[in-house]
Amino acid sequence: MHLLQPDEVDRLALGVVMLGSGGGGGEQETQAFAAMLRHEMRQSGPVTVLEPGEADPDGYGARVGLLGAPTVMIEKLPSGREAEEALKALQAHDPTPATAVIGWEIGGCNGLLPLLLAARLGLPYVDVDGMGRAFPRIDQTTYDAAGLPTTPLAITEPSGNRAVLDSTGIEKLARTVMVDFGGWAMMVAKPLKLADAVEAGVTGSLARALELGEIWSRHADSVGDRAKASGGFLVTRGKVVEVWRESVGDFPRGTVALRRLDADDAYVRLEMQGEYLVALADGEALVTTPDLLCCLDAETGHPLSAERLGFGAVVDVIALPSPAQWLPAEMLGRVDPRAFGYDLDYVPFRDAG
Repeated sequence: MHLLQPDEVDRLALGVVMLGSGGGGGEQETQAFAAMLRHEMRQSGPVTVLEPGEADPDGYGARVGLLGAPTVMIEKLPSGREAEEALKALQAHDPTPATAVIGWEIGGCNGLLPLLLAARLGLPYVDVDGMGRAFPRIDQTTYDAAGLPTTPLAITEPSGNRAVLDSTGIEKLARTVMVDFGGWAMMVAKPLKLADAVEAGVTGSLARALELGEIWSRHADSVGDRAKASGGFLVTRGKVVEVWRESVGDFPRGTVALRRLDADDAYVRLEMQGEYLVALADGEALVTTPDLLCCLDAETGHPLSAERLGFGAVVDVIALPSPAQWLPAEMLGRVDPRAFGYDLDYVPFRDAG
């Protein structure tokens, strides 16, 4: 058991942004929820974080997540009560009790939202989530792969609109309602029995985020040393010479061309759809999803989201290994490059340097 304190929140926020792999909300949006979490913890006390083995297997964990574009929150500010209101709406339709809170997605803003709900309700947080990083789709979770239910699903937004949805096509339906709600919404899914969640989920992801936050806050250490300490490696340092974006289907899609500053007349291309998904050099894939790619400002060391990476930026591209749960063949097809429409196979994680 760990009592998460307010002075740990900044470190945690940095770690979940790294696990966002350019998506799930950038540093600005994540810091907004970090401020809410710190405030709530100062009112109600630290959040109890349970290791998976400490959780009551017969209890039920509520999952909370943000749906939509985090950047919209700059214009449509959250109150911090949306998840609690969504849970109330859900419980009016499904009486399954929530005795704890669990993670849906540890990357970006969604890494902090369950803790905010836990703090507001006085419930423990069990250190398990369904991704171990960030992915764009509701159903790209190890929970879903194990056949655990996502619906009924309640969503709400700051103006008070609510909806409880139950559909086999929940991804499309939820996003349609979210657009009508104004571009983003909070969602709470049917609570999962904790024994099932721990068996199917990615355990220890919150501890991993805290570890990454500690490592990447050590600006006195070189980028390469921090990458190695994180279990990854520095792919390249480069200058953004071209950014191309378009909207295809439900998710923004783009390509970034980097002129390498650590090699003469050489380039690296990044493919992204919300998150950074593939890094290529001379047409050869260097790093692919579900392994993580992170871009950091080479001067400040701050992570840069895929939405905000722009022409002229000098960045360090970091690769981090995927959670092990995604690597078996039966799981990989849900999150490998082909799952996102790229004609590429997964490249096993390696030091390309």
